[in-house]
Amino acid sequence: MAKRWSDEDIKNLKNLAQHYSAQAIAEKMDRPVGGVAFKAHQLGVPLKPRSRLTRPAAKDLHRTGDRQGAT
Repeated sequence: MAKRWSDEDIKNLKNLAQHYSAQAIAEKMDRPVGGVAFKAHQLGVPLKPRSRLTRPAAKDLHRTGDRQGAT
């Protein structure tokens, strides 16, 4: 059975949505990504887009200043 959204959960979702994607929020809140995205949509809360770079690629970008391995 799905966990209900408490007032505290909604407050956390709104705060996290300012900085994180639905996937990251789902991991932090221990909820499914679809549940986070749906609740944000219901509340009219915009979510940050998921990064297109993988973590290793993002580290390379930060370190070298270009996209290594990009085609």
